Amino acid sequence: MPICTIDGVELYYEAGPPGKPALLLLNGLTMTTAAWGLQTPVFSEHFRTLCMDFRGQGKSARPEASQYALSRQADDCAGLLDALQIESADVIGLSYGGMVAQHLAVRHPARVRRLVLADTLAWSDSVNRQIADSWQLAIEAGGRRLQFELSLPLVFGHRYLAANPAVIQLLREQAAMADWEPVRRLTLGVLDHDLRQQLASLACPTLIAVGAEDRFTPYHHAQLLSSLIPGARLEVIPDCGHASPLENPKAFNQIVLTFLR
Repeated sequence: MPICTIDGVELYYEAGPPGKPALLLLNGLTMTTAAWGLQTPVFSEHFRTLCMDFRGQGKSARPEASQYALSRQADDCAGLLDALQIESADVIGLSYGGMVAQHLAVRHPARVRRLVLADTLAWSDSVNRQIADSWQLAIEAGGRRLQFELSLPLVFGHRYLAANPAVIQLLREQAAMADWEPVRRLTLGVLDHDLRQQLASLACPTLIAVGAEDRFTPYHHAQLLSSLIPGARLEVIPDCGHASPLENPKAFNQIVLTFLR
């Protein structure tokens, strides 16, 4: 199992063979590297794909901390690039990963060639805080099962929910078995997110993508990102909600490859 140790913390990653430009894919909050399975076979035709589980996720370590700061996660990304001797990479971040990608581009601008921010936001507003509070109340009242059901209509659009009951049931079962404490620490890190004043400094070409039915990080957040990042391009991905790479992989992959090629 490939492990990169950064500041004493073991982080799991997956990397394609060298020889092509690097493309770093950054997970959403409760994702693991496996969730990019509809992207990596397509993207690897053109790029050396890199996926990682952040601290607190998947096969990576879950160090004791009051929260996992987005800036720390961004520094871990830079550390992985250092360990693999990669000078710079194109970066795709989904949701939580999109926030980390912003911090990476702000803190380590030379490491980011081009940036794709999918279904994410420039700052964590009062609605986001209320969602986080509701999750914690759900955990206390009914555990991971209730928290999952509360999140479900925020994450997926109506087409995917209607067409994929078996997948939703599998996700439900996986959520019920997962430890909440690392997710809580990840979530608390999100609540401090606000890069509205720093995004104007970005010079890398940037694509903002948002699912047409995204109720979690709606279109107005994508518009704000687009207005704050110089020259950013905004694309709406049809027929999907917040989990656009899973719900409409064909459209997601095409939009991303058109931008990156």
